[in-house]
Amino acid sequence: MRRVVQHVHGVLAAVICGALSMAAPAAAQTVYSVTDVGLLPGCTYATASGLNAYGDVVGFCLANVNTGLARAFAWKGGTLTDLGRLPGGTFNLATAINASGTIVGQGDASSAAQIGWVTRSGSLSNFFSNNGGLTRTIFISDAGAIGGVYTTSKSGWLKSVKGAVWTIDPKDPRRYRKADLPVLPGGIDPKSSWARPAGFNQAMQVAGYAQTDQVGTRAVFWNNDVAHTIVDLGTLPGDWFSEAKGLNDLEQIVGVSYGAIVRPVLWGRDAARTAEALPLLPGDNIGWAVALNNAGVIVGDSHAEDLQPGISGLIATRAVVWRDGAVSALDSLLEPVTGAGWTIVEVTGINDQGQISATGVRNGQTRALLLTPAQP
Repeated sequence: MRRVVQHVHGVLAAVICGALSMAAPAAAQTVYSVTDVGLLPGCTYATASGLNAYGDVVGFCLANVNTGLARAFAWKGGTLTDLGRLPGGTFNLATAINASGTIVGQGDASSAAQIGWVTRSGSLSNFFSNNGGLTRTIFISDAGAIGGVYTTSKSGWLKSVKGAVWTIDPKDPRRYRKADLPVLPGGIDPKSSWARPAGFNQAMQVAGYAQTDQVGTRAVFWNNDVAHTIVDLGTLPGDWFSEAKGLNDLEQIVGVSYGAIVRPVLWGRDAARTAEALPLLPGDNIGWAVALNNAGVIVGDSHAEDLQPGISGLIATRAVVWRDGAVSALDSLLEPVTGAGWTIVEVTGINDQGQISATGVRNGQTRALLLTPAQP
């Protein structure tokens, strides 16, 4: 159930002018206070899916980590709320929240395997009929546009899944208009081509990955023009495949490039979309970046994996933050009182205040967390 969503938010470009160079000297490290958003009654496990500009967090919790009967929650202004379930449903996930507090997610219902929903007037509203198929939400903009994936097929066939943008119908604000995201052109067999979005920005530009039987899997960017023009971002030099995970409002994109090692990547906003490898923690050989804000602060993971012949397994997995070209383990940046005992196991988003939605473990308990830069 990991990596449910990556969500970034916008501010004025003038505020961050010059702050985005990854070659800049390292600044003083930021220390983060830790807020446990709590548990709904009956839950023992919780994970954060994303946050908005004000530090409101959404996610889901479980009565038992081995059960799939998830319950969606929202934590706003210090208050934790059970978002309920769709009629006849058994599970529900909240995946993203915008600045006005509107939430999107997905859950089952008596008539469908998985429906995408949006909150409206205090209840969950189905925004798209998928013919009994599957819909997964990833993002909701401050203007109310929704990004995600869907299939109307009941077979679960991978290539039947499509990325899409849903925008509010100007003639009827209760309804949405859907636009499918295109796949990469070419390929020996076009029927083998598919694409998946992973991150959206406020302009509803999209980052993700696409595959053809000719180039394999590539990180891609979709523009917000009428055709949602798709751009192949390529890989780091010498690598084989890549995936984009998130982007900010300045069209900077982060993700991962796969080669002899697996490296986190920042794609620039220049015309060539130049790819730059981000550093890993000392001793690590695998990592990926999942989200960044408009100040260029990036969050993701760094891993050590035993790559001896015949042996493959993770030795250590650490949530990290990249700031001004330097990488730091988030565990090392936690404020000593509120952060005591916490291990950050996953990060899912970062807003322009620098707040991070995360999942952490303390005393064997998994919780949804909000990490907030401490005031000097």
